[in-house]
Amino acid sequence: MLYIFIAREKELDILNKKINSNKFEFGILYGQKRVGKTRLLLEIFKNYNSIYNLCNEMGLEYNLKQLSDVVAKYINESFTFDSFDLLFDYLVKKSKTQKIIVIIDEFTYLMKTNNEIQSILQNIIDHKLLNSNLKLIISGSHVGMIEDALSYQKPLYGRSTFKMKIEPFDYYDASKFYLNASNEDKVRFYSVFGGVPFYTDKIDDSLSVEENVKSLIIEDGAIFEDEVNFFLSQEVRSVATYGKIINAIANGATRLNEISTKSGVNNTGTTSKYLDLLITLGIVEKEYSFGESLNSKKTIYLVKDQLFRFFFRFIEKHKTQKVIMNTDYFYDSIIKEYLDEFVSFEFEKVCRDFLKRKYSMTIEEIGRYWYNDKNLKKDIEIDIMMIENKKLYAFECKWSDKPIGYNIKNNLENKVAHIDNITLGYFSKKGFEEKDELCFDVNDLYNL
Repeated sequence: MLYIFIAREKELDILNKKINSNKFEFGILYGQKRVGKTRLLLEIFKNYNSIYNLCNEMGLEYNLKQLSDVVAKYINESFTFDSFDLLFDYLVKKSKTQKIIVIIDEFTYLMKTNNEIQSILQNIIDHKLLNSNLKLIISGSHVGMIEDALSYQKPLYGRSTFKMKIEPFDYYDASKFYLNASNEDKVRFYSVFGGVPFYTDKIDDSLSVEENVKSLIIEDGAIFEDEVNFFLSQEVRSVATYGKIINAIANGATRLNEISTKSGVNNTGTTSKYLDLLITLGIVEKEYSFGESLNSKKTIYLVKDQLFRFFFRFIEKHKTQKVIMNTDYFYDSIIKEYLDEFVSFEFEKVCRDFLKRKYSMTIEEIGRYWYNDKNLKKDIEIDIMMIENKKLYAFECKWSDKPIGYNIKNNLENKVAHIDNITLGYFSKKGFEEKDELCFDVNDLYNL
């Protein structure tokens, strides 16, 4: 069953403008599996009289027959086409008297089974569609394949009139799936399940975070019990090696050398290639210290996908216990005491996303900042640094059961003592002993 359509206002606005233009449009939607591409396309299908076809891996001829059948039903005529060229010849003629919108979902299945499909589509666009009013939208879940297809010297390079990478929801849009949860639990839900719509849709907000984690992840036969391994098996060849790399990062290895050693790969060049694919898949991210350029070496690797991070933090390394313990005992022994510690890391990301929304019109840069204090001879980290409207800010984020008081504020002041003209702010799970203008609690995060 499809979830109720939530958010995606920006993406829908772009699609509506392109569909209502008075010229040919060729759009490419792509993003990781489960992120909601099909649901977005079906919203377009629902709002416009259009042709929608979902591809499969059964080859070019089968998919052509399937698309022909869909077009015949759409036109309400009985026919079939022997080639994609003939099919689009027909649709171009029809587009002269009526709006024709063609949506080909999971086009990467065709790309996997036929090396010529990109050249076929290029030829159709160049010689048949460019001067038409037809709208063509294709989608794909194999992110690397789509990005490669759009690269220089590939057949589809320069042909698209727009492209959209569909990303998981941020904390705010994800919370629309569990509106009845408390604001604290909204942060916890996001920290465990992230912003992938397929995951958030399964959350029952009449139940606690604990009950959802048990029923969706821990229990035998739970819908997400094998989700991580299934996802990896669909996207990579060596599931074990990629799993070891993710496991190393999820358990504290953030530098390339450290990840290579702890994962057992023991070759930074090879590890880097694995990491590049994991970044493309949206599982891992490469984080740059605030103010650094993209070619800076001042970087760390983190597990970006929340469900993956939860799995490798609590499930993977305790899989033997999971087999022999009952669900309640496993949760109480392995997860319960450490869940809020786990959430505290994600809370920083939630706070950054809040600032991006709050200052969406004037924000210039935001991120974590770390440096080595030579006087103290230790590494210093600032949770959030931000430039907004030419002003520099630093924020401390605390997901603890105590309100923020003088000690924490004094600590942040000391961290930034060497930086001129900087304004300080704070985020707190349990509020403040004294709340100033730039002091935000959990309720503020959801009152934008």
